[in-house]
Amino acid sequence: MQKHADGHARDSALSRFDPRVKLVCIFALVVLISTFTDRNALVLALIFTIVLMLLSRVSMTHLLRGLLMALPFIAFASLTMLLTSGAETALAMGLRVSTSVLLLLLLVYTTPFMDLLWTMRWLKMPSLISDMIMFTYRFIFVMLDEAERMRMARRSRGFQGGRSLLDREAFKVLSNTIGMIFIRSYRRADRVYMALLSRGYDGKVRTLSAFRVRLRDAGLGLAFVIIGGFSLSQQMGWYVWW
Repeated sequence: MQKHADGHARDSALSRFDPRVKLVCIFALVVLISTFTDRNALVLALIFTIVLMLLSRVSMTHLLRGLLMALPFIAFASLTMLLTSGAETALAMGLRVSTSVLLLLLLVYTTPFMDLLWTMRWLKMPSLISDMIMFTYRFIFVMLDEAERMRMARRSRGFQGGRSLLDREAFKVLSNTIGMIFIRSYRRADRVYMALLSRGYDGKVRTLSAFRVRLRDAGLGLAFVIIGGFSLSQQMGWYVWW
């Protein structure tokens, strides 16, 4: 499952760009967008994000699925603004959060996880934090894998699920399964860690890719600078684009 997730990132057209450039540019644009209140500036940033999504060749299904997970938070923030500050502010909030979420999803879906982790290390993130992120990420897939194994084991023994949440036997089986998932995941994660140590893991993230800023990376950075400048000028009222 982890290889499948990174496989989508490697298939993207943006995967060939230096992850340092992508990370810095996207985070800088997200921070800039968080200060915008002008609708036209936010629409311009959203259009740029959609163009990047189309050029990246990332599955729209994956991006929309990620956006749907954030939709309740977007709706809550927009509704709060609607009740307290009016429709214009609520629309700006929705555009601001949606664009930021899409940009971050684009970063995740076009960059393999280890490349992102290497980039954060390059940006001087403390090794303790990066190690916690790496093992948390790995442990998520371990738990999912163990949950799938337990589901297949239940089905092979004829368990079809209870009639409802009030079914005592079904509830007992599922509660025992959850406990076993955590126990088996913990044991397997310990084996994974020992396997890392046996292969010479010393706390440093190393990749097979040799990253170097090329002309295409400079072009991507320039595109972000131009869009950021246009959006900021619209926000500040220095020039009315439409």
